[in-house]
Amino acid sequence: MKRVPVVELSDCILCEMCTDICPKVFTMNENGYVQVEPLDTYPRGEVDEVIKNCPVDCIQWEEQP
Repeated sequence: MKRVPVVELSDCILCEMCTDICPKVFTMNENGYVQVEPLDTYPRGEVDEVIKNCPVDCIQWEEQP
């Protein structure tokens, strides 16, 4: 199974902490929302750091087949 970071946009306050810590995974789209870039693998340490530091706990790992 593949682990993918997921952002709950309804809880996100757009602080951009995730894009600062891990810009290759988290970016801002043209509508001004955080999006997760589609990658084959995600850097576990960096994403874990983002999850730990998110002020509203709106980012988590999700298992995908």
